[in-house]
Amino acid sequence: MSLRSVLLVMLSKAPNTGYGIGRLLRDELSHLWGARLQQIYSELARLDSEGLVHVESVALANRPAKKVYSLTRSGERSLDGWLADEPAPVAAKDELLVRLFCLERLPAELAVRRLLERREACEQEAAVLRAKVADTRGASREELGRRLTLEAALGRAEQQAAWCERALALLDEDTDSAEAGRPEQASRLHAAGG
Repeated sequence: MSLRSVLLVMLSKAPNTGYGIGRLLRDELSHLWGARLQQIYSELARLDSEGLVHVESVALANRPAKKVYSLTRSGERSLDGWLADEPAPVAAKDELLVRLFCLERLPAELAVRRLLERREACEQEAAVLRAKVADTRGASREELGRRLTLEAALGRAEQQAAWCERALALLDEDTDSAEAGRPEQASRLHAAGG
């Protein structure tokens, strides 16, 4: 999936500004996609040059005009084509997992700290998502789509928090086995809080 597809989806809901899209992504849809404003504006310019969006300048008093973007018929056809395509497999790009893959070089206290930070972030995200799911009550297909994406994100956050617990337990077991076999490393691990 690309930012292009995300923008087409968002503009299919309602016309919006680049700033408005960025705010929605940050505040309401962070469980779906993240993008910086610069990326959003660049992609909107590309969509405009390809005739997939229409740009309307709206004059503002004492400020520069704002650009409001909406889908053109070509943009709608492009979106419909993308919706019909088979989704690509989920590709995880997780810096923490890459670092843990090199656990032998990672100080134990740092591995524990990073896992605790991830667990806390996931638990906080899950709490926010639970509240959003509870607020999603409508029976329309649009509301059902919103609920499905929120519940998927909630499941991922809860799974990540549970995985962090298992990883911390495994690190603790590793510390215990290190104590039995390598006293000098065991003291270093226990000093780290492991």
